[in-house]
Amino acid sequence: MLNGVSSAKVPVIDGVIVQRLSEKLTDGSIAPGLDPYGTDDAIGALNTAFVADGYFVEIAGGAELDKPLELQNLQAGGQTHVRLAMRVGAGAKAVIVERQTGDGAALVSSVSQILLDEGADVTWLIVQEQPDTATHLAQFKAHLGKNSKLTLFVMNAGGKLVRQEIVVKTTGEGADFTLRGINLLAGDTHTDVTMVLDHAVPHTASTEVIRNVVTGRARGVFQGRINVHQYAQKTNAKMACNTLLLSDDGEFSTKPELEIFADDVICGHGATVTEIDHSHLFYLMARGIDEKSARGLLVKAFVAEVIEELDDEAIVEALETRLDGWFATHG
Repeated sequence: MLNGVSSAKVPVIDGVIVQRLSEKLTDGSIAPGLDPYGTDDAIGALNTAFVADGYFVEIAGGAELDKPLELQNLQAGGQTHVRLAMRVGAGAKAVIVERQTGDGAALVSSVSQILLDEGADVTWLIVQEQPDTATHLAQFKAHLGKNSKLTLFVMNAGGKLVRQEIVVKTTGEGADFTLRGINLLAGDTHTDVTMVLDHAVPHTASTEVIRNVVTGRARGVFQGRINVHQYAQKTNAKMACNTLLLSDDGEFSTKPELEIFADDVICGHGATVTEIDHSHLFYLMARGIDEKSARGLLVKAFVAEVIEELDDEAIVEALETRLDGWFATHG
């Protein structure tokens, strides 16, 4: 998508149906899926009011994509409002890459929504690299069916003002949700990642790990709430947010929450904020590594641990390249 308009050339992929969202908006078939998730859903309401295009993707049951499917949202200034909707059939397996980037002073709203049928297995990566002149308002919504698995990886490495909302609900027993996030904050920017996860049925699991690196005068926020409903017995949910502050002027606020109404669960959350350990820095410098390179190695190790959990070697290498580029500019 370029400046909110999807490409007229829709790819042909075995087991996958790709439609321009503008067509489904015209015939009204996508209308029920545009509803905001609540009265305070400002991003959803804004996007619904102005969205004119995007993509609808349906992956057939049992299909296994041998390559990642990449969805690009590119802006060149002005206002851009897009939506990505996806349904994944029973037993299907896919890797989806969502790239949000551009070059200009822009207001971007982007809503991604995915429905996983029974036994579906999806890895979804969001790579947000907007320029420091852009405001980026994004939302990711997911419903997980029985025995489905969703791994969501989010990297924020740009944008003047960024709000990334994640709204996930387990609707089938055996559902498993994994969130791994990296926020790289520099300059005079502000990034807010807010997650609401509903464990609505028994025997579901989730783990969330967020790593943040803050330098300059940047500000960051992570708000994470896990709701365990009354009938969601045997829920296993864990959440952690770890932050590395590289300057005295940077700030990061974190608010992990658990709201539990079931009595047979395993749940926990935690948060840490620290700076580079000077003994580790001294260890590297004593072996001939200059201070800047040593700091870069320590910061990269802090972040790369999350990336290396991904199974796809090519994707890991691509993300590490993005990390190297950010550290070269802001390290």
